[in-house]
Amino acid sequence: MNKNKRDCSSPNENIAPIRSTMNDDDASASVPAKKPRLEEEERIAVAGRVASVKLQNFMCHANLQIDFNTKQNNCFYIGGPNGSGKSALFAAINLGLGGRGSDNDRGSTVKSYIKDGTPQSKITITLTNKGLNSHPDWDDLISVERTINQSSSTYVMKSIKVSANGHQTEHVISKKKSDIDRIVNRFNIHLSNPAFWMSQDRSRSFLANFKPSNVYKLYLQSTNLENIRQSYVRFAAIIDECSQIVERKSAEVSIQQRKLKRMQEQRELQMRVESDRALIGVYVWKLIFCKVRDLEDEIKLNKKKQEVHDKLHEEWKTQYADNRAERNQLEKAVQDVCEDADLQTEEMGEAQKLQKAKTDEVMKFKDEIKSLEQQNRRKKVDINGCKDAIREAENKLKSMVAKQGNDEVKKQLERKNEEYQRISKEVEKMEIGGEKVQLEERANLIASDLNKKNKEKHETLKEYHKLQGEFTNRQDMLRRAKAAKQNSVNKFGSSMSQILSEIGKRRGEFKALPKGPIGKFVTLKDPQWAYPVEQCLKNVANNFLCHSQSDSAVLRDIFTHLRLPKNERPTIIVSEFSGKRYSNLVEPSDEYPSMYRVLQISDPDVDNLIIDKTSCEQFILLKDKTEAMNLMGSKHPPKNATRAFTSDGSQAYANGPNSQYRFYANNSRDTRPSGLFQQVNLDEAELTKEVKNIEQAKMQIDTDVKQIEKEIQALRREQQSADKEVEEFERKLSNLRGQEIRTRRSVEELQNSIANSSKEEQVTSLSDSIAELKSKLSQSEQEILEIEEKIKETEKEMQPYVKEREESAKTYAELKKELEELNRSILKFHEDMAVLDKKGDVLQLRLEKLAADEQVLYHREARLLTERDFAVESLETEKLTTPMPPTEQDPPDLTDFPVSDKAKLKLAELQKSVERASKGCDMSITHETVKDFKETLKMHRFFCRQLEEAVESLREVHAARCRGYVSLKTYTEMKVCDKFQELLEVRGHFIGGLEFDHDKETLNVNVQSCKEKDSMADRPPEDDDDGEDEEEEELEDDDSDDGHAPRRKKAKKQPKKKKNRDLKGLSGGERSFVTAALVMSLWEVMEQPFRMLDEFDVFMDMMNRKLVMDLLVELATKKFPHNQFIFFTPQGIKELKIVDGLQVFEMNKVRD
Repeated sequence: MNKNKRDCSSPNENIAPIRSTMNDDDASASVPAKKPRLEEEERIAVAGRVASVKLQNFMCHANLQIDFNTKQNNCFYIGGPNGSGKSALFAAINLGLGGRGSDNDRGSTVKSYIKDGTPQSKITITLTNKGLNSHPDWDDLISVERTINQSSSTYVMKSIKVSANGHQTEHVISKKKSDIDRIVNRFNIHLSNPAFWMSQDRSRSFLANFKPSNVYKLYLQSTNLENIRQSYVRFAAIIDECSQIVERKSAEVSIQQRKLKRMQEQRELQMRVESDRALIGVYVWKLIFCKVRDLEDEIKLNKKKQEVHDKLHEEWKTQYADNRAERNQLEKAVQDVCEDADLQTEEMGEAQKLQKAKTDEVMKFKDEIKSLEQQNRRKKVDINGCKDAIREAENKLKSMVAKQGNDEVKKQLERKNEEYQRISKEVEKMEIGGEKVQLEERANLIASDLNKKNKEKHETLKEYHKLQGEFTNRQDMLRRAKAAKQNSVNKFGSSMSQILSEIGKRRGEFKALPKGPIGKFVTLKDPQWAYPVEQCLKNVANNFLCHSQSDSAVLRDIFTHLRLPKNERPTIIVSEFSGKRYSNLVEPSDEYPSMYRVLQISDPDVDNLIIDKTSCEQFILLKDKTEAMNLMGSKHPPKNATRAFTSDGSQAYANGPNSQYRFYANNSRDTRPSGLFQQVNLDEAELTKEVKNIEQAKMQIDTDVKQIEKEIQALRREQQSADKEVEEFERKLSNLRGQEIRTRRSVEELQNSIANSSKEEQVTSLSDSIAELKSKLSQSEQEILEIEEKIKETEKEMQPYVKEREESAKTYAELKKELEELNRSILKFHEDMAVLDKKGDVLQLRLEKLAADEQVLYHREARLLTERDFAVESLETEKLTTPMPPTEQDPPDLTDFPVSDKAKLKLAELQKSVERASKGCDMSITHETVKDFKETLKMHRFFCRQLEEAVESLREVHAARCRGYVSLKTYTEMKVCDKFQELLEVRGHFIGGLEFDHDKETLNVNVQSCKEKDSMADRPPEDDDDGEDEEEEELEDDDSDDGHAPRRKKAKKQPKKKKNRDLKGLSGGERSFVTAALVMSLWEVMEQPFRMLDEFDVFMDMMNRKLVMDLLVELATKKFPHNQFIFFTPQGIKELKIVDGLQVFEMNKVRD
């Protein structure tokens, strides 16, 4: 554009030619339509239409205003020759709505559009705000005013209200470019859409370079599909960014949550510190009253003790008097019983003398009877000897007589042989029959069972003795536990507290106070060795150590005074006190713990005593028995270790040159320590239960022993029976053997008698001997009868003496029984008297102790009263310096307040706790801070949840949009193709259509005339995949930065060229028509409120131009009556068919 020409302006600039005249001073003029127009109510109103355009000093226009009748028309033709400023008006509408200068093909910058010679230009575009998509907050019209300066441009957006009479009232809405961009976007005005702003240069360039790739780009830009796709991509990226932001925000919320937790912990710590400080104040306040309270409590307690003391004194005094009276009664009863016993003893002596006399008489008779019986037995022996001699003589006589005939002797010999054979068989049968073996086996079996029962009895008795030991141990533990409740020192003996008390009373009699019991000075460092230590030191734990013999005598006198039984008196050891420990101890190495090293002995003299008595410094401690046996029984036991104790109390003696290895296992079932050297909480109920269980076990074992003894007695009886059977068998066998021998001798004699002959003298002699023996036999029998008669008479004389002896023995037994009863009564009386004496001694000791404590209580009361008065005075002073807590009173309530010592310990703990807590406590955190932070965190969490839900919802929307984008793209393509096909059919001699290739990003416009179609009817179809014109390669590489790059040779054309089906075969007018049809097809899928075309008919012939113009008018008024169409043409518009909705403007030439 020439600057000189733009400077000159005509006073008749833009005078409306033909139908409308447009002057700089005149707003607008429209030519009335010849045909009746559509009623206003029948049209669809769309917001965003251009109602008016006003230009001041813009390009060639000094002052131009055009008003579009948008209420009745939607299609506007602006005609005029070249130089009339049509393109300037086109560019002004784009720039006025916020477009860039480079998008309008008239200048590279915005300031280049200022009219030459003027400092600034102004563009005012008025848009409608009624109908669809209107802004509800603004009025009927919206005015956008852009002022362009040499350095910048400004915007003013106004809202214009039109009254019924046409009066306009406007007010400024905004002066921000962003607000203008928002209203432009709201009205769907795309300032960079080529199909929306089809300028003159774009139309020429589009017609000149109608490549498929360019057409495809135009399609994407026009339909906004590419922007939609890119917006979806940006949308996805923004969603991802939002998701990352939400994640970061969630992480921050987590951090804030942890911070809140720390703040709450700090707040709790603050509250605890404040509570402790308040409690400290309460304790400090109450403690100043505690001394008075404690003294008053002690005074009350002292008074109660005095009352109890008086009550006990009367009670024990009465009990002691009753005790003495009862003892006197028992003593009198004992005297009476003793007198009866003495009388009974005298009677028993007399009865015993009488019994002895009668017994002597009876014994005389028995001796006489015994002498007679001996005579009788001797006579019977003589008679038996005579009878045997007679039988032998008779047998000899018979034998001698029988020998005279050998036949009779032979028969007798046969009988004797038979008898001998029979006896021999019986002997053989008894010897080899096995009866003896069976009897012996039975006897041995019984003996084995008896042995087993004896062993069982021994084991049972052994178990009984073990239980008896445990029973005694439990009783001792129970007794010590009960005694230790009164005084812990009583665990070393039930009378230890009394002994120590008496020693304290008589301390002036000692040169040096005895030290004891020894166990009181011993404590354990490691409690796991308590049991072996007790096993080692239990014999010295209750001993006392005295400095001299005189101290020992005083201590023994104390034992006598306390009437301690001898078995309960502690052992006294006399050793001069040195006050120094032994320094030359011979101990084993530190590899093994020694008994001495686990002891902590508080007194050096006691330490020396324990070493002297036990040598415990040479005893090592081991946990396991096997380890102790292996170690002490080896050839090289630990040096200086003479004995090893295990944790269960077993002992192993070292193997060495001066000692022999020995091991003594502890068979005790209970290896629990009794608490001699450490504090052990013994359960008395459990111990009592164990004592009862052990007693029941003892009773059960006693029953078992009795049962075993019964079985042993039965076995012994069986053994005696079996032994008798064996003896009877042997006796019978011995008799048979003797009989066998005698029979054999008889046989031998008979055999010898056969060989010898008899003599007559022998027969006569034998006959005389037999007669003499028979005479002697008769005399002896007569003497026996006399002796038996004498025995009977003596027994008869003895019977009265026997009866008298029995009566005297019975009398003596009765007297003895009565005397035993009297002795038992006397013993029982003595036991009762001993019990009464013991109780009396205890009561007497108590009374003496009460008498000794009486003065102590009175002195204590006086001292406490004095101290209380002094404490009351001190309290008044301390109250002045000690602040009283608001929750307390004067005096405070000390009912549940602990004693002073515990309260002071609690106060010290609280002060330390507050001091420690204050170091790590942030006092800047308040309740309001935590509350505000918590509310903020709650809001952030809510926002995070909302954002997460929003991001998820956006993802769903994006997914739905991406799915819908495919359908939109297909539908848009189909709609554009169908509309393009429809517009081609208007001419009637065009065939073809649009071919999309989204992969290659090309859009082929294949259109042919009917003539070409007829000439190609008989030809086979040829493929044209890409639809692009074949071009020769450039001679130079345009991408090369080097200006002297080598030229490349021209590429050779293909030998065979495909038949093209593009627009090259059409004339310029036909191509312009096809282009217009394509643009109108793209309008089918566009939703802008107005569309603009500049010099669209530059290459059309008259026929095509007329057809296209009518087609555009029909498309605008009938197809898109709700959109606004503004067409710029340099050609004449006289042949334009006037229809409803059409308004025509003609512009005069304003420059040469």
